[in-house]
Amino acid sequence: MSKFYAALVAGLLLAPGVHAADQKMGAADIKKNLEAAASDPAKVTAYCAMSKKMDEIGDDEKKAQAAGDEIDGYFKTLGDDFENAWDAGQDAADGSAEATAMDQAVSTLDGKCK
Repeated sequence: MSKFYAALVAGLLLAPGVHAADQKMGAADIKKNLEAAASDPAKVTAYCAMSKKMDEIGDDEKKAQAAGDEIDGYFKTLGDDFENAWDAGQDAADGSAEATAMDQAVSTLDGKCK
């Protein structure tokens, strides 16, 4: 799951004051906030571009740092609710309801990408 690792690295680089750490977001909210992007064509485009960029970055920290502004721009387009849900999903323990909700929402969004 290198996409998730890259997202985590990018998130840590871009959001030193992460809001999701301050507020515990449940599985239903994670899924709802991430999947909300699926109904907005501009957000789908931003998500798909971000996903592609994260695949290109893989586990390379230098590439993640270099792409920081670009990834930040995608999160800006996707909105605070999306970013907070993304961060909460990234912080969730493997196998938890929150991690499962993130996986399901990401699968839904990935299905929108061409």
